[in-house]
Order: sequence, then C-alpha cells, then structure tokens
Amino acid sequence: MGVQRAATSLALLWISVAISGCVSHSGIHGREHETSAHELAFENDTASDGVFVTGDWPDADWWSMFGDPKLDALISQALVDNPTLHAAEARVRAAHSLARAAHSSLLPTLDANATAGRERLSEHDLIYGPIGGSTINQGRIALDFSYDFDFWSKYRDTFAAALGEARAVEADSAATRLVLASAVAQTYFQLQTDIAIAEVAKQTLAQREGLRDLNRQRSSRGLDTTIPSRQSDQQVSSSRVAVAAAVAAMQLDRHQLAALVGLGPDAVLDVQPTLQTYENMIALPTDLPANLLARRPDVAAQRFRAEAAAARIGVAKADFYPNVNLAAFVGLDALTLHSLHLFDAGSRVAGVSAAINLPLFEAGRLQAILQGRYDEYDLAIAQYNQTLINALRQVADRIVDLRSVRRQLIDQVDARNAAADAYRLTLDRYRAGLTNYLDVLVNEERLLAERQKQAQLQGKSLTLAVELMWALGGGYRAPTFDAGS
Repeated sequence: MGVQRAATSLALLWISVAISGCVSHSGIHGREHETSAHELAFENDTASDGVFVTGDWPDADWWSMFGDPKLDALISQALVDNPTLHAAEARVRAAHSLARAAHSSLLPTLDANATAGRERLSEHDLIYGPIGGSTINQGRIALDFSYDFDFWSKYRDTFAAALGEARAVEADSAATRLVLASAVAQTYFQLQTDIAIAEVAKQTLAQREGLRDLNRQRSSRGLDTTIPSRQSDQQVSSSRVAVAAAVAAMQLDRHQLAALVGLGPDAVLDVQPTLQTYENMIALPTDLPANLLARRPDVAAQRFRAEAAAARIGVAKADFYPNVNLAAFVGLDALTLHSLHLFDAGSRVAGVSAAINLPLFEAGRLQAILQGRYDEYDLAIAQYNQTLINALRQVADRIVDLRSVRRQLIDQVDARNAAADAYRLTLDRYRAGLTNYLDVLVNEERLLAERQKQAQLQGKSLTLAVELMWALGGGYRAPTFDAGS
C-alpha cells in the first residue's frame, strides 16, 4: 500500500512538471553586464620618483606607517568607542541572523504539539443523536514533521541571497571602520597643521611687536615720521587677529577629533604638536586594478549585493515550478465522552502526506516579479560598475596629487628660505636706515605667506597619504565563500 502511494505521488510530480510549462518565464532577462577591472585603463607607474615604490597592499593597521604612537592610540580608541561603528556592527549581527534563518529553510522542521480540552456539543449541530448535547474530552500529543523539497533550488537561492546581503553589510562595516580611521588621521594631521600655522602667526606677532617698538623709538628720536609706527600698530593688530583665528581653528579640530574618538568636546587629547612630512616612499601594489575589487570594502559590498540580486532571480524562477511538500505526524489522539484515554494503546495515531502546489494561471504576477528581480540585478550591476570606476579614479587622483605635493614641497623649502633671507636683509637695511619700512612690510608678508604655505603643504601631504590608503581599501580583504554550501 505504501509503495502504491509513493508511486502515485511520484507520478503526480512528473505530471505537474510537465504541466508547469503553462506558466513560462521565457524572454525575461536583464540588460547590464559586470565590468571587468582588466577592461579599465589604468597606468600604474611606480618608477623611482621618490614618492612611490612597488610593494604590497596596505596592512590592517596602515596608520602605523606614520610612526606616531599618539595617532595609533587615538585610532585604536576610536575603533572601540565610536557609536557609528557600534551601529554598523549591530547591522552585521542582524544580517547574519537573517542569513541563518534563511538557511533553516533547507532543513526539515519537527514540532511537538500537545492540546487538551473539554467541550459540550450542541444538540442541534452536525453531531446529533446520543452524542449531541454531551460533554466530551479531547486530547492530542504528537510530533509533526514537515519538509519542502528544494527541487528547483528556491531555498538554496534564498539562503545565497541572504548570505550575500550579510557579506555586503559586513563589507559596509569594514568601510565604516576605514572611513573612521581615515577621518581620525586626517583630523589629527589637520590639527597639527593648524598648530603649525598658529605657531607661525605667534612668531609673526612677536616680530611685528619688535618692529613696532623699533618704529616708536625711531619716531620719538625724530629719525622717522609717525607713519611707520602707525603701520606697525596695524600689523600687530592684524597678527593678533590671525593668532585668534588659528587658535579657534585648533579648538574646532580638537572638538572634531574628540567626537570621532567618542569623547566630549572638552576631552583632553594627547596630540604630537610637531608637524612632520611623511617622506618615505609609499607602496603601490602591482596588481592594480585587478584586485581592487577585493581590497576596497565599498566595491566588495556592491559586488556582494549583485550576487544576492542574482540569487533572488533564481528564487523568482523557482516560483514557476511545482512546490512539493512532505508532512507526517505520530502521536496520541483521543475523543471520549467520559475519562480521557489519551495514553491507551488504542489512541495511537500516525500519518504521512505529500502536497504539490502548481502555478497554472497567475495573471502575469510571476512574470512581473521575475522581471523586477532582473531589474534589481541590473541596478546592482550598474552600481557595482560605477563604484569600481570611482575607486580607480580615486586611486589615480591621489597618486597624481601626492606626486604634485611632494614636488611642491621641495620647491617650497627653497621659496621659504629665499623669503626668509630677503626679509632678514631688508630688516637689517631698515635698521641701518638704508631702506624704508614699506620694503620691510612687503618682504614680511611674503615670508609669512611662504611659512603658512609650507605648513599647509606638509599637512596636505599627510592627508593625501591617508586618502591613498583609504582609496586602496586599507587592510580590507573580501572573504571568499561558497554561497551554495
């Protein structure tokens, strides 16, 4: 008898497969295609220019390349205490939980059920005669088994889609960590830059106060008019304004750095006050851009989302085919007028059944859903392609910027030294009465501008080095996995 039932179920399965051709997904497809990194032109010239050298990808603690223990401590603290990072980690945990829930659909379910009740039957219902109007006892204890056969990979694709989304969220979290570490380093170097600019402003103020005193002495002795003295007063006041602005900029930098680290604006931050130019050559991997998709978390996230979208296409296609479900139960069941004989041998029950759900006419619903899944896949592929192109552009831009700033710094040292010499010579001539104060002012302004420009270029070189590490993906490496495993 059991063999006959199994044969009947199998025959129904094959019949349903044949009939399923009534609902077809032929002619439905996507339009976008994934861009290969090899197709994108990218010149990775690491010729010896004093800036770049052929080497490995950045390490996970790439910020240690700057050799500043105080920066290392701030970034480590930020990666532990920042609320934004905590939120990203919570999203990762939630996504992994959804993936585990999707994986459970691949396995059978087993439930234990127990019910007990007492009921008075109506004398005028379907049950009549001697039982109508009686009070009965009901009880059931059973194990219920259910399993959906995954003939068309619907549940495997559902799991693959959920796992792809989990990997994408994981990559997003890595991108958040990378952005946070980069922001801390950039703000740290901006603070150092503003400290250096403030120091220039303070030195200039001291110099101008000395010149003001000199001009007052010359004016009081009748060696000069009061015009240079008044000009000196204006220059001193202007320097005080510059110092106040530089101090305010430093304070704002400290507030931003404290917020990134997860502290209040008045937190005491240990910052190295000396601004140092990072002069070591920076390693550029030779496998750019081919491996950038595995080293940039944002590129990896988009690729994982594209893979998840592809898996959802498989889920939508599976809905065109029959769904076969097997159910079984075993336990005890009793319905009596008097005492409940639930645990008697005669109360044993067991059963097994198979069900097939076959779509025959859906008024285009399944086709519309499948086309929508293809459209989502096209969107994911387009976003992936654009992210990859942007990533390569950002790497190329930072390479060009770093080379330019390094060359500018070399020339800037000469420019500052020349301005310092010109100012010193002009000041000596003015003290000797061989030139007027206007020449002093002109050369002083030039020296001030060159000092500030050098500090800004030094800070920019550090910031660009950070941006290049970010563009290369920091120390991220996309995990390899088999979505179907």
